[in-house]
Amino acid sequence: MIERMAAVTAVANLPQQRDADRNRYLQALLDIYGMLPVQAQHSASIPGTTVIAPEREGRILAERLGVLPQKRGWTPQAKRMPVTGGLLVGVDEWLPSQADRLVIVDGVVASGVTLMAMLQLALEPGADVEIFTCHSTQPGALALARYAERLQLSLTLHVGHVSGALNGKFYAVQPDAPDQVLLGDVGDTISPVTPAFPPRGERRDHA
Repeated sequence: MIERMAAVTAVANLPQQRDADRNRYLQALLDIYGMLPVQAQHSASIPGTTVIAPEREGRILAERLGVLPQKRGWTPQAKRMPVTGGLLVGVDEWLPSQADRLVIVDGVVASGVTLMAMLQLALEPGADVEIFTCHSTQPGALALARYAERLQLSLTLHVGHVSGALNGKFYAVQPDAPDQVLLGDVGDTISPVTPAFPPRGERRDHA
């Protein structure tokens, strides 16, 4: 895990990224998923499971992992916007109907606020949730745990690596070097070397 995260951080802080760098970054993320004690493929295959993989990195990684079904799978757009020292999350209309079992695949948990919005909108009280992510900050993981308790959800967080601190823009950075991001914008880094499937502009069928 540590070696893969070191590779991710090195690529994220390059002044200019080539395709070879982007491919190395993507493979390191996929390697981290492969090292998790519980595999996303297994959890997503349980009958009745709804899968959410937010655009772009969640959707790309979920497709590479083979966990995004044609039905009961959604790839919502979600954008963070700074508001009075905090964050507001905007989510597009392509959200699932409320579910009682959910698997979320995402690249990184920084503040955790985007996934909190998903939980708020997609789940019923008492639902069972598993989140798979390559990296999380400690504040982000704790915030998700507290929010799940508030919503009366059963939450399991599968995370490959926990480190870093949040900067003023709520990105994960090195605590002793706040100008050094740990992962950067994952979607910006991996999307140029990853074909979209289905082609951009088409949405998956809803269950």
